[in-house]
Amino acid sequence: MILERRRAERKKAKLRLGLSGPAGSGKTLSSLLIAYGLCKDWSKITLVDTENGSGDLYANHTIEQDGKKINIGVYNVITLDAPYDPDKYIRAIEMCEEAGDVAVILDSITHCWAGKGGLREQHGKITDSSNSGNSWAAWRKVTPRHNTFVEKMLTCRLHLIATLRAKMDYVQDKNPDGSTIIKKIGLNPIQRDGMEYEFTAFFDLGQNHYASCSKDRSSLFDEKIWLPGIETGEIFLEWLNSGAEVDPKEEEARERMKYLAATAEADKLKKIKSLAKDKGWDAKTAKEKLLEVTGKNTTSALNNEEADKFIEYLANS
Repeated sequence: MILERRRAERKKAKLRLGLSGPAGSGKTLSSLLIAYGLCKDWSKITLVDTENGSGDLYANHTIEQDGKKINIGVYNVITLDAPYDPDKYIRAIEMCEEAGDVAVILDSITHCWAGKGGLREQHGKITDSSNSGNSWAAWRKVTPRHNTFVEKMLTCRLHLIATLRAKMDYVQDKNPDGSTIIKKIGLNPIQRDGMEYEFTAFFDLGQNHYASCSKDRSSLFDEKIWLPGIETGEIFLEWLNSGAEVDPKEEEARERMKYLAATAEADKLKKIKSLAKDKGWDAKTAKEKLLEVTGKNTTSALNNEEADKFIEYLANS
Protein backbone atom coordinates (compact mmCIF):
# COMPACT_ATOMS: atom_id res chain seq x y z
CA MET A 1 0.00 0.00 0.00
CA ILE A 2 1.49 3.37 -1.07
CA LEU A 3 0.86 6.22 1.37
CA GLU A 4 1.34 9.90 0.67
CA ARG A 5 1.72 12.78 3.11
CA ARG A 6 0.97 16.25 1.68
CA ARG A 7 -0.29 19.66 2.69
CA ALA A 8 -4.08 20.00 2.86
CA GLU A 9 -5.55 22.02 0.00
CA ARG A 10 -9.24 22.57 -0.74
CA LYS A 11 -9.83 22.12 -4.46
CA LYS A 12 -12.72 22.93 -6.74
CA ALA A 13 -15.41 20.34 -6.28
CA LYS A 14 -18.92 19.25 -7.16
CA LEU A 15 -21.77 19.62 -4.71
CA ARG A 16 -23.18 16.60 -2.88
CA LEU A 17 -26.40 17.79 -1.23
CA GLY A 18 -29.06 15.83 0.66
CA LEU A 19 -32.59 17.16 1.22
CA SER A 20 -34.89 15.40 3.68
CA GLY A 21 -38.47 16.17 4.59
CA PRO A 22 -42.03 14.83 4.86
CA ALA A 23 -44.40 14.69 1.91
CA GLY A 24 -45.30 18.19 0.74
CA SER A 25 -42.25 19.90 2.21
CA GLY A 26 -40.96 20.96 -1.22
CA LYS A 27 -38.01 18.63 -1.74
CA THR A 28 -38.42 18.35 -5.53
CA LEU A 29 -38.97 22.06 -6.17
CA SER A 30 -36.14 23.09 -3.83
CA SER A 31 -33.81 20.64 -5.60
CA LEU A 32 -34.66 22.06 -9.03
CA LEU A 33 -34.11 25.66 -7.93
CA ILE A 34 -30.79 24.86 -6.24
CA ALA A 35 -29.66 22.90 -9.31
CA TYR A 36 -30.46 25.88 -11.54
CA GLY A 37 -28.46 28.13 -9.24
CA LEU A 38 -25.52 25.80 -9.77
CA CYS A 39 -25.60 25.73 -13.58
CA LYS A 40 -28.02 28.44 -14.90
CA ASP A 41 -29.16 26.14 -17.69
CA TRP A 42 -32.33 24.05 -17.32
CA SER A 43 -31.29 21.79 -20.21
CA LYS A 44 -28.21 20.68 -18.22
CA ILE A 45 -30.29 19.40 -15.29
CA THR A 46 -31.74 15.89 -15.09
CA LEU A 47 -34.22 14.78 -12.45
CA VAL A 48 -34.26 11.03 -11.77
CA ASP A 49 -37.88 10.48 -10.79
CA THR A 50 -39.11 7.65 -8.56
CA GLU A 51 -42.20 9.56 -7.40
CA ASN A 52 -44.77 8.38 -9.96
CA GLY A 53 -44.26 11.09 -12.55
CA SER A 54 -44.05 14.04 -10.18
CA GLY A 55 -40.73 14.98 -11.77
CA ASP A 56 -42.50 16.45 -14.81
CA LEU A 57 -44.89 18.69 -12.88
CA TYR A 58 -42.69 21.78 -12.66
CA ALA A 59 -41.51 21.95 -16.30
CA ASN A 60 -42.50 25.23 -17.97
CA HIS A 61 -44.10 26.31 -14.72
CA THR A 62 -44.05 29.71 -13.01
CA ILE A 63 -43.85 29.89 -9.23
CA GLU A 64 -43.71 32.76 -6.77
CA GLN A 65 -41.05 32.80 -4.07
CA ASP A 66 -40.32 35.68 -1.72
CA GLY A 67 -42.56 37.91 -3.85
CA LYS A 68 -40.65 37.12 -7.05
CA LYS A 69 -41.92 35.15 -10.02
CA ILE A 70 -39.59 32.37 -11.15
CA ASN A 71 -40.01 30.63 -14.50
CA ILE A 72 -38.89 27.01 -14.42
CA GLY A 73 -37.72 25.90 -17.84
CA VAL A 74 -37.56 22.50 -19.50
CA TYR A 75 -35.19 20.14 -17.72
CA ASN A 76 -34.63 16.43 -18.35
CA VAL A 77 -36.27 13.50 -16.60
CA ILE A 78 -35.31 9.84 -16.17
CA THR A 79 -38.14 7.75 -14.73
CA LEU A 80 -37.25 4.82 -12.48
CA ASP A 81 -39.87 2.17 -11.77
CA ALA A 82 -39.81 -0.71 -9.32
CA PRO A 83 -37.79 -2.69 -8.54
CA TYR A 84 -35.67 0.14 -7.18
CA ASP A 85 -32.31 -1.59 -7.49
CA PRO A 86 -29.17 0.53 -6.84
CA ASP A 87 -27.84 -0.45 -10.27
CA LYS A 88 -30.70 1.55 -11.86
CA TYR A 89 -29.63 4.67 -9.98
CA ILE A 90 -26.00 4.12 -10.95
CA ARG A 91 -26.94 3.74 -14.62
CA ALA A 92 -29.08 6.90 -14.46
CA ILE A 93 -26.12 8.88 -13.10
CA GLU A 94 -23.90 7.47 -15.86
CA MET A 95 -26.49 8.51 -18.49
CA CYS A 96 -26.38 12.06 -17.15
CA GLU A 97 -22.58 12.09 -17.27
CA GLU A 98 -22.61 10.81 -20.84
CA ALA A 99 -25.17 13.46 -21.84
CA GLY A 100 -22.96 16.29 -20.56
CA ASP A 101 -25.28 17.39 -17.75
CA VAL A 102 -24.08 19.73 -15.02
CA ALA A 103 -26.43 18.62 -12.23
CA VAL A 104 -28.44 15.49 -11.44
CA ILE A 105 -31.25 15.19 -8.89
CA LEU A 106 -32.07 11.77 -7.42
CA ASP A 107 -35.69 12.10 -6.29
CA SER A 108 -35.68 10.07 -4.10
CA ILE A 109 -32.99 7.71 -2.82
CA THR A 110 -35.37 6.46 -0.13
CA HIS A 111 -36.79 4.06 -2.73
CA CYS A 112 -33.36 2.48 -3.24
CA TRP A 113 -33.35 1.55 0.44
CA ALA A 114 -36.99 1.03 1.46
CA GLY A 115 -38.93 0.84 -1.82
CA LYS A 116 -40.19 -2.18 -3.71
CA GLY A 117 -37.17 -4.20 -4.81
CA GLY A 118 -34.88 -1.94 -2.79
CA LEU A 119 -32.04 -3.09 -0.58
CA ARG A 120 -34.09 -3.78 2.54
CA GLU A 121 -36.45 -6.00 0.55
CA GLN A 122 -33.48 -7.73 -1.08
CA HIS A 123 -32.02 -8.33 2.38
CA GLY A 124 -35.29 -9.88 3.54
CA LYS A 125 -35.48 -12.23 0.57
CA ILE A 126 -31.87 -13.36 1.01
CA THR A 127 -32.52 -14.01 4.72
CA ASP A 128 -35.72 -15.95 4.05
CA SER A 129 -34.13 -18.06 1.32
CA SER A 130 -31.10 -19.06 3.38
CA ASN A 131 -31.05 -22.32 5.31
CA SER A 132 -30.02 -20.59 8.51
CA GLY A 133 -32.26 -17.52 8.22
CA ASN A 134 -29.23 -15.51 9.33
CA SER A 135 -30.03 -11.82 8.91
CA TRP A 136 -26.44 -10.72 9.57
CA ALA A 137 -25.10 -13.00 6.84
CA ALA A 138 -27.59 -11.49 4.38
CA TRP A 139 -26.16 -8.02 5.02
CA ARG A 140 -22.81 -9.26 3.66
CA LYS A 141 -24.44 -9.48 0.25
CA VAL A 142 -26.51 -6.31 0.48
CA THR A 143 -24.02 -3.89 2.05
CA PRO A 144 -21.49 -3.97 -0.84
CA ARG A 145 -24.29 -3.04 -3.26
CA HIS A 146 -25.24 -0.07 -1.09
CA ASN A 147 -21.59 0.96 -0.80
CA THR A 148 -21.19 0.87 -4.59
CA PHE A 149 -24.23 3.13 -4.98
CA VAL A 150 -22.91 5.62 -2.41
CA GLU A 151 -19.47 5.57 -4.06
CA LYS A 152 -21.04 6.46 -7.41
CA MET A 153 -22.90 9.38 -5.87
CA LEU A 154 -19.73 10.71 -4.26
CA THR A 155 -17.44 10.31 -7.28
CA CYS A 156 -19.68 11.27 -10.21
CA ARG A 157 -18.60 14.22 -12.38
CA LEU A 158 -21.80 16.22 -11.71
CA HIS A 159 -23.31 18.29 -8.97
CA LEU A 160 -25.59 15.79 -7.23
CA ILE A 161 -28.69 16.50 -5.15
CA ALA A 162 -30.50 13.61 -3.47
CA THR A 163 -33.87 13.82 -1.76
CA LEU A 164 -34.93 11.53 1.07
CA ARG A 165 -38.35 10.98 2.54
CA ALA A 166 -38.55 11.56 6.29
CA LYS A 167 -40.48 9.55 8.82
CA MET A 168 -43.52 11.59 9.77
CA ASP A 169 -45.13 12.39 13.09
CA TYR A 170 -47.86 14.76 14.23
CA VAL A 171 -47.61 17.26 17.07
CA GLN A 172 -49.97 19.75 18.68
CA ASP A 173 -49.17 23.43 18.32
CA LYS A 174 -50.90 26.75 18.97
CA ASN A 175 -52.08 29.42 16.55
CA PRO A 176 -51.44 33.08 17.46
CA ASP A 177 -55.05 33.25 18.66
CA GLY A 178 -54.42 30.38 21.08
CA SER A 179 -56.36 27.73 19.17
CA THR A 180 -54.85 24.26 18.85
CA ILE A 181 -53.59 22.97 15.51
CA ILE A 182 -52.06 19.66 14.45
CA LYS A 183 -48.77 19.98 12.55
CA LYS A 184 -46.97 17.33 10.52
CA ILE A 185 -43.23 17.16 11.15
CA GLY A 186 -40.43 15.17 9.56
CA LEU A 187 -38.15 13.03 11.71
CA ASN A 188 -35.23 10.88 10.58
CA PRO A 189 -34.58 10.42 6.83
CA ILE A 190 -35.59 7.02 5.47
CA GLN A 191 -32.31 5.53 4.28
CA ARG A 192 -29.50 3.55 5.83
CA ASP A 193 -28.44 5.01 9.19
CA GLY A 194 -25.74 7.63 8.80
CA MET A 195 -26.45 8.32 5.13
CA GLU A 196 -26.65 12.08 5.78
CA TYR A 197 -22.94 12.15 6.69
CA GLU A 198 -21.97 11.22 3.13
CA PHE A 199 -23.01 14.63 1.76
CA THR A 200 -21.29 18.01 1.59
CA ALA A 201 -24.40 19.45 3.23
CA PHE A 202 -27.70 18.05 4.46
CA PHE A 203 -30.88 20.12 4.72
CA ASP A 204 -34.05 19.27 6.63
CA LEU A 205 -37.22 20.77 5.13
CA GLY A 206 -40.34 21.52 7.16
CA GLN A 207 -43.96 21.56 6.09
CA ASN A 208 -43.64 25.35 5.54
CA HIS A 209 -40.89 24.61 2.91
CA TYR A 210 -38.20 26.31 5.03
CA ALA A 211 -34.89 24.57 5.55
CA SER A 212 -32.51 24.08 8.43
CA CYS A 213 -29.07 22.56 8.13
CA SER A 214 -28.11 19.45 10.10
CA LYS A 215 -24.71 19.15 8.43
CA ASP A 216 -22.68 21.61 6.34
CA ARG A 217 -18.98 21.24 5.55
CA SER A 218 -19.05 24.66 3.89
CA SER A 219 -20.40 26.37 7.06
CA LEU A 220 -22.47 28.60 4.75
CA PHE A 221 -25.86 27.70 6.21
CA ASP A 222 -25.08 26.81 9.81
CA GLU A 223 -27.80 27.93 12.28
CA LYS A 224 -29.91 29.47 9.50
CA ILE A 225 -33.60 28.99 8.73
CA TRP A 226 -34.36 29.99 5.15
CA LEU A 227 -36.38 29.23 2.02
CA PRO A 228 -34.11 27.27 -0.37
CA GLY A 229 -34.01 28.64 -3.89
CA ILE A 230 -31.80 29.61 -6.80
CA GLU A 231 -29.65 31.78 -4.55
CA THR A 232 -28.82 28.73 -2.43
CA GLY A 233 -27.24 27.10 -5.48
CA GLU A 234 -25.40 30.30 -6.37
CA ILE A 235 -23.92 30.55 -2.86
CA PHE A 236 -22.77 26.94 -3.01
CA LEU A 237 -21.26 27.42 -6.47
CA GLU A 238 -19.16 30.39 -5.39
CA TRP A 239 -17.78 28.37 -2.47
CA LEU A 240 -17.18 25.25 -4.59
CA ASN A 241 -15.28 27.27 -7.22
CA SER A 242 -13.14 29.12 -4.67
CA GLY A 243 -10.84 26.12 -4.25
CA ALA A 244 -7.70 25.42 -6.22
CA GLU A 245 -7.93 24.20 -9.81
CA VAL A 246 -8.00 20.44 -10.28
CA ASP A 247 -5.44 19.14 -12.77
CA PRO A 248 -7.47 16.98 -15.23
CA LYS A 249 -4.50 14.64 -15.77
CA GLU A 250 -4.03 14.28 -12.02
CA GLU A 251 -7.73 13.58 -11.56
CA GLU A 252 -7.74 11.07 -14.41
CA ALA A 253 -4.70 9.31 -12.96
CA ARG A 254 -6.33 9.18 -9.51
CA GLU A 255 -9.53 7.69 -10.91
CA ARG A 256 -7.50 5.20 -12.94
CA MET A 257 -5.59 4.08 -9.85
CA LYS A 258 -8.86 3.69 -7.93
CA TYR A 259 -10.28 1.58 -10.75
CA LEU A 260 -7.19 -0.62 -10.96
CA ALA A 261 -7.15 -1.08 -7.18
CA ALA A 262 -10.84 -2.03 -7.12
CA THR A 263 -10.33 -4.45 -10.03
CA ALA A 264 -7.33 -6.07 -8.37
CA GLU A 265 -9.26 -6.43 -5.11
CA ALA A 266 -12.21 -8.05 -6.90
CA ASP A 267 -9.86 -10.46 -8.70
CA LYS A 268 -8.26 -11.51 -5.43
CA LEU A 269 -11.60 -12.16 -3.76
CA LYS A 270 -12.69 -14.26 -6.75
CA LYS A 271 -9.44 -16.23 -6.53
CA ILE A 272 -9.95 -16.88 -2.82
CA LYS A 273 -13.48 -18.12 -3.46
CA SER A 274 -12.32 -20.36 -6.31
CA LEU A 275 -9.42 -21.89 -4.34
CA ALA A 276 -11.64 -22.53 -1.31
CA LYS A 277 -14.20 -24.24 -3.55
CA ASP A 278 -11.46 -26.41 -5.10
CA LYS A 279 -10.54 -27.59 -1.62
CA GLY A 280 -14.14 -28.57 -0.96
CA TRP A 281 -14.49 -26.17 1.96
CA ASP A 282 -17.95 -25.14 3.08
CA ALA A 283 -18.61 -21.57 4.25
CA LYS A 284 -17.98 -22.42 7.91
CA THR A 285 -14.60 -24.02 7.22
CA ALA A 286 -13.52 -21.17 4.95
CA LYS A 287 -14.43 -18.62 7.63
CA GLU A 288 -12.52 -20.53 10.33
CA LYS A 289 -9.40 -20.78 8.13
CA LEU A 290 -9.64 -17.11 7.17
CA LEU A 291 -9.80 -16.09 10.83
CA GLU A 292 -6.92 -18.40 11.70
CA VAL A 293 -4.61 -17.08 8.96
CA THR A 294 -5.53 -13.38 8.77
CA GLY A 295 -7.46 -12.55 11.95
CA LYS A 296 -10.38 -11.32 9.84
CA ASN A 297 -13.91 -12.77 9.73
CA THR A 298 -14.79 -11.85 6.14
CA THR A 299 -12.89 -11.55 2.87
CA SER A 300 -14.33 -8.06 2.35
CA ALA A 301 -12.39 -6.90 5.44
CA LEU A 302 -9.02 -8.00 4.02
CA ASN A 303 -6.43 -5.52 2.85
CA ASN A 304 -4.18 -6.37 -0.11
CA GLU A 305 -1.43 -7.92 2.00
CA GLU A 306 -3.87 -10.09 3.96
CA ALA A 307 -5.59 -11.24 0.74
CA ASP A 308 -2.22 -12.20 -0.76
CA LYS A 309 -1.32 -14.05 2.44
CA PHE A 310 -4.54 -16.08 2.39
CA ILE A 311 -4.21 -16.86 -1.33
CA GLU A 312 -0.69 -18.16 -0.69
CA TYR A 313 -2.00 -20.30 2.19
CA LEU A 314 -4.77 -21.70 -0.01
CA ALA A 315 -2.37 -22.49 -2.83
CA ASN A 316 0.26 -24.21 -0.68
CA SER A 317 -1.67 -25.91 2.12
